[in-house]
Amino acid sequence: MLTGIIIGVVVAITLGLVNQRNARKGTGLPGQLEQVLRTRGPATLRELAGAVGKDSLLGRGDVAEALAALQATKKVRMIPAPPGTPGTKAETTRYELIAP
Repeated sequence: MLTGIIIGVVVAITLGLVNQRNARKGTGLPGQLEQVLRTRGPATLRELAGAVGKDSLLGRGDVAEALAALQATKKVRMIPAPPGTPGTKAETTRYELIAP
Protein backbone atom coordinates (compact mmCIF):
# COMPACT_ATOMS: atom_id res chain seq x y z
CA MET A 1 0.00 0.00 0.00
CA LEU A 2 2.81 2.39 0.85
CA THR A 3 4.45 1.59 -2.48
CA GLY A 4 1.29 2.61 -4.34
CA ILE A 5 1.15 5.92 -2.48
CA ILE A 6 4.78 6.65 -3.24
CA ILE A 7 4.32 5.82 -6.93
CA GLY A 8 1.24 8.05 -7.11
CA VAL A 9 3.07 11.00 -5.54
CA VAL A 10 6.06 10.58 -7.86
CA VAL A 11 3.80 10.43 -10.94
CA ALA A 12 1.83 13.53 -9.84
CA ILE A 13 5.01 15.54 -9.22
CA THR A 14 6.50 14.42 -12.54
CA LEU A 15 3.38 15.41 -14.49
CA GLY A 16 3.32 18.80 -12.78
CA LEU A 17 6.96 19.44 -13.66
CA VAL A 18 6.44 18.34 -17.28
CA ASN A 19 3.43 20.65 -17.62
CA GLN A 20 5.39 23.58 -16.20
CA ARG A 21 8.31 22.92 -18.53
CA ASN A 22 5.94 22.76 -21.51
CA ALA A 23 4.26 25.99 -20.36
CA ARG A 24 7.62 27.80 -20.24
CA LYS A 25 8.66 26.47 -23.66
CA GLY A 26 5.24 26.89 -25.28
CA THR A 27 5.02 23.24 -26.32
CA GLY A 28 2.56 20.42 -25.70
CA LEU A 29 -0.95 21.10 -24.43
CA PRO A 30 0.04 24.37 -22.69
CA GLY A 31 1.42 25.60 -26.02
CA GLN A 32 -1.81 24.67 -27.79
CA LEU A 33 -3.83 26.54 -25.17
CA GLU A 34 -1.64 29.61 -25.62
CA GLN A 35 -2.34 29.57 -29.36
CA VAL A 36 -6.09 29.22 -28.81
CA LEU A 37 -6.16 32.07 -26.28
CA ARG A 38 -4.06 34.23 -28.60
CA THR A 39 -6.49 33.78 -31.50
CA ARG A 40 -9.86 33.61 -29.66
CA GLY A 41 -9.32 35.78 -26.60
CA PRO A 42 -10.65 34.96 -23.13
CA ALA A 43 -12.43 31.60 -22.90
CA THR A 44 -13.91 29.20 -20.36
CA LEU A 45 -12.45 25.80 -19.50
CA ARG A 46 -15.11 24.04 -21.58
CA GLU A 47 -14.46 26.27 -24.61
CA LEU A 48 -10.70 25.72 -24.38
CA ALA A 49 -11.08 21.96 -23.99
CA GLY A 50 -13.30 21.82 -27.07
CA ALA A 51 -10.87 23.95 -29.08
CA VAL A 52 -7.95 21.57 -28.45
CA GLY A 53 -10.03 18.40 -28.93
CA LYS A 54 -10.21 17.38 -25.27
CA ASP A 55 -13.89 17.97 -24.52
CA SER A 56 -14.38 14.86 -22.36
CA LEU A 57 -14.35 14.95 -18.57
CA LEU A 58 -10.79 13.58 -18.39
CA GLY A 59 -9.73 15.92 -21.19
CA ARG A 60 -11.00 18.93 -19.24
CA GLY A 61 -8.86 17.73 -16.33
CA ASP A 62 -5.79 17.74 -18.60
CA VAL A 63 -6.68 21.24 -19.79
CA ALA A 64 -7.14 22.42 -16.19
CA GLU A 65 -3.67 21.10 -15.30
CA ALA A 66 -2.14 22.82 -18.32
CA LEU A 67 -3.91 26.09 -17.41
CA ALA A 68 -2.54 25.82 -13.88
CA ALA A 69 0.97 25.46 -15.31
CA LEU A 70 0.41 28.51 -17.54
CA GLN A 71 -0.82 30.47 -14.51
CA ALA A 72 2.26 29.44 -12.54
CA THR A 73 4.50 30.78 -15.31
CA LYS A 74 2.47 34.04 -15.42
CA LYS A 75 1.30 33.56 -19.02
CA VAL A 76 -2.42 33.24 -18.24
CA ARG A 77 -4.67 34.92 -15.72
CA MET A 78 -8.02 33.77 -14.43
CA ILE A 79 -11.02 36.09 -14.70
CA PRO A 80 -13.51 35.05 -12.00
CA ALA A 81 -17.23 35.28 -12.67
CA PRO A 82 -19.00 38.33 -11.23
CA PRO A 83 -20.64 37.78 -7.85
CA GLY A 84 -24.14 36.37 -8.11
CA THR A 85 -23.54 34.66 -11.46
CA PRO A 86 -25.58 31.44 -11.68
CA GLY A 87 -23.75 28.23 -12.49
CA THR A 88 -20.63 26.60 -11.20
CA LYS A 89 -17.32 28.42 -11.05
CA ALA A 90 -15.77 26.05 -13.58
CA GLU A 91 -18.42 26.96 -16.17
CA THR A 92 -18.21 30.74 -15.72
CA THR A 93 -14.54 31.37 -14.97
CA ARG A 94 -12.64 32.68 -17.99
CA TYR A 95 -8.94 32.50 -18.78
CA GLU A 96 -7.04 35.25 -20.58
CA LEU A 97 -3.55 35.35 -22.06
CA ILE A 98 -1.31 37.95 -20.45
CA ALA A 99 0.40 40.13 -23.04
CA PRO A 100 4.20 39.57 -23.08
